[in-house]
Amino acid sequence: MFAGKTTALIKAIELVDERRVVVFKPELDTRYSADAVVSHGGQAMPALAVKHAQQMLELVGDDCEVVGLDEAHFFDAELPSVIEALISRGMDVLATSLDRDSWGRPFSLVEKLIAAADSTSRLYATCAKCDQQASYTQRLTPVIDGEMVGGAESYEPRCEPCWLPPPELPPSVH
Repeated sequence: MFAGKTTALIKAIELVDERRVVVFKPELDTRYSADAVVSHGGQAMPALAVKHAQQMLELVGDDCEVVGLDEAHFFDAELPSVIEALISRGMDVLATSLDRDSWGRPFSLVEKLIAAADSTSRLYATCAKCDQQASYTQRLTPVIDGEMVGGAESYEPRCEPCWLPPPELPPSVH
């Protein structure tokens, strides 16, 4: 978190004719907007919120050239096959995601996406405690009813020495 993933996605999408782009976000991510991807710094771009990855195939027109996905780690297990279908229809897919959860466990969905990607970029935030490169996400608040979506009130970037896994049990396998 706080490494500039959404900002990078918005900048890349802005280079494409807006009539040829569709941007998606997970429906459960309503932190800043229900119908836009929004960076922590306030940059925004309209997006369609979907509950299931499969919905994207129905919402993308044949004239679409680029599909943007924000917060891919929140999508369901169908995402890799949906991305494969979009690519087979001639579309480029740009996705942002965390690579591991607050307990330091890799998101298995994201591991599949990385393995299938033509290219990847890893962005790092700065540790909120010591200003070193951060590759972990520190959960600051308790997980209530499995709710994991949050911003600066719930998470901060940490380097490995400053990071501590949350005290509560992690949610079931994701």
